Amino acid sequence: MASLAILKNWQRWTAVLLLGFFGIARISEVLRALRSDLVLPSEQFSNLVSAAFLRVSNPKAKRRGKGRTQHLKITDQNILAFLERVVGPLNCNLALYPFSAQTFRAKWDQLLVELEVPSSQRPTPASIRAGGAILAYQSGEKIQDLMWRMRISSQQTLEHYLQETAADNIMSRLPDRSKNRIRSAAALFSLLIRHQVS
Repeated sequence: MASLAILKNWQRWTAVLLLGFFGIARISEVLRALRSDLVLPSEQFSNLVSAAFLRVSNPKAKRRGKGRTQHLKITDQNILAFLERVVGPLNCNLALYPFSAQTFRAKWDQLLVELEVPSSQRPTPASIRAGGAILAYQSGEKIQDLMWRMRISSQQTLEHYLQETAADNIMSRLPDRSKNRIRSAAALFSLLIRHQVS
């Protein structure tokens, strides 16, 4: 989806998608964020820090004693470079995504149509967090680190995410035409994220 969005020049839509996925965030948290909530590597006073941090104000987990303000951390260097180019120049008072959550969802749905994902099998934007968690888990991230990144205190909650979704491969149930489109778009991701079109 990110590859197609970049090709459509939906740069800020893509930035929000990537922040949510690689930050393992609820998409609503990223959609509410301002540019001032995001600290990029270029804005830090140490060249030893190669991560971006997104402040999450008024998080859902605050009701469970996790604090009124939390943050996401993104360390993938290609994603960081993309964020520097796309949202780095924004005025600090601007929203990272200048449109509504409904607009984000409409573009999401449009991309799934273009990928020919059957309507009965389309994930929602709420799946961004679970997808990011599964990628981190499959990449070998430790359970304690994953819990911290997801801002959850119960291992049981994390087990719910991983047990239900890690083995549930939506790709295996898709029609071949859709699988081929997704694979083709995914193959372009690394190139596009490094050399976005404008």
